Amino acid sequence: MVCDRDVAHEKSMRFIRMYLGGEAGEPGLTLYEIDALGWVHRQVQIHAGGSRFAPEEILMQQPVNPNYMASHPAADEIEVGEFEQLWAEIEDCRSFRDRLPDPDLSWEGWIGHPDGALRLLWQPSGAPFGADWHRVPGFNSLYCHGDLASIRVIQRCLFLERPIHWCTAVPKAA
Repeated sequence: MVCDRDVAHEKSMRFIRMYLGGEAGEPGLTLYEIDALGWVHRQVQIHAGGSRFAPEEILMQQPVNPNYMASHPAADEIEVGEFEQLWAEIEDCRSFRDRLPDPDLSWEGWIGHPDGALRLLWQPSGAPFGADWHRVPGFNSLYCHGDLASIRVIQRCLFLERPIHWCTAVPKAA
């Protein structure tokens, strides 16, 4: 189910494919989904040794310059459909999926934090109801309850592999 909010989100994004290898010279590819303010929403580095996703293995918590990136000789800007096709081919191999009891089902969870528990929702069937739920950059199906500062804390917690306590998500009435 695609809603107006999702369509507006996609139209404001830029999608960049960069062909840069690893430090040892092996071939590599990096995909970026970047918003109008330069914040990276989804990123993956693909090379012979495997894939690294943000925010599990890459923590990017500052804006980038998408104009500069797109002008790099090893980069090209691609359409949303091409990005989504490439993303769908590799998303199942990301390490975060191992932290879910079943990635095909909805789950509610929390991560302990000194400022209080941070609430999460894994919702593979679409966005949750309610204005207080925000998509966690790096994911299509992971949401955080709270404000934008909470989202950045969630990303750091995922990067640091803090435990997530999951339970079955209870469907909410519309």
